[in-house]
Amino acid sequence: MDGLVVDSEKIYFAANKRAANKLGMQYSMEYYRRFIGSGNDMMYSEMSRDYGSRELISEFIKLSKQQVFDVIKEEGLPLKKGFLELASYLRNARIPSILASSNDRSAIDYFLDIAKISQYFSEIISADDVVRAKPEPDIFEQAWAASGQHNKNEAVILEDSYNGVYAANNAHIPVIMVPDLIQPTKEVAARTQVVLPNLNEVKSYFEK
Repeated sequence: MDGLVVDSEKIYFAANKRAANKLGMQYSMEYYRRFIGSGNDMMYSEMSRDYGSRELISEFIKLSKQQVFDVIKEEGLPLKKGFLELASYLRNARIPSILASSNDRSAIDYFLDIAKISQYFSEIISADDVVRAKPEPDIFEQAWAASGQHNKNEAVILEDSYNGVYAANNAHIPVIMVPDLIQPTKEVAARTQVVLPNLNEVKSYFEK
């Protein structure tokens, strides 16, 4: 969802930066990028180590979540380029679309409600439904099970993050990368079916 369906990574960074400023923490976009596509547990663990205080990071995460709502109220929640076109194409073709996000379910429901796009997904799998976060395959294995399909090679995962690509590989499901804030390395690109610049290009790719 984040960085692929809705343009939320910039919103998260803005919220995190506001929280960091309130707590007197040095915080940059480069540092933020380290955690794109990973779960909250990994971020909490690594930030606690980097900043030397679990209590500080607990407060940072709490403040960040509060700031997200303020940023969305001020700046809105734009969809990524081509989402509506791709989602409509898949729905008309009766191809099931499952949202598998490392975010928690309450945040997912909030974003989908704000963006008014829940109708495009037949199932939603969240961080609440799995034990292990990306790059482990759990979330995509759950999505696969929910799809009711039989051949993984007839499915495709759309991802914008390295961890998401690794998780797709670990689930043995083909993946297309649509980069958001981070462009793929040659090693990451080699793990995908193709790297495409936006979801309009994904739609064109499916139509070939």
